[in-house]
Amino acid sequence: MTRNEAIVTAKGRQWKIMLVTARELGSDRLGDCDHPPGRHPTMRVNRNLAPRLMMETVAHECLHACLPELSEEAVTHAAKVIGFALYQLDFRRRQVPSRKS
Repeated sequence: MTRNEAIVTAKGRQWKIMLVTARELGSDRLGDCDHPPGRHPTMRVNRNLAPRLMMETVAHECLHACLPELSEEAVTHAAKVIGFALYQLDFRRRQVPSRKS
């Protein structure tokens, strides 16, 4: 089992990051970010992406939340660099032990 949600703070607001199915996201998207952020801002990322692409997509959506004034081109470029760096340093999703009741 892996963790599929996280809470982060960006620009003084709490954001939920959710790893969701392609069906929940839309088959043509890797991720999305509420813009403008509503009452409960959320970023969603396809949970079935390959590790490097998932890192890049999470970085991409976090950049949108942190720096909404950046162009899509700047966000895409920075996310590719960040995702590649994390991948090269062997960062990966970890398995979370299941809770036994």
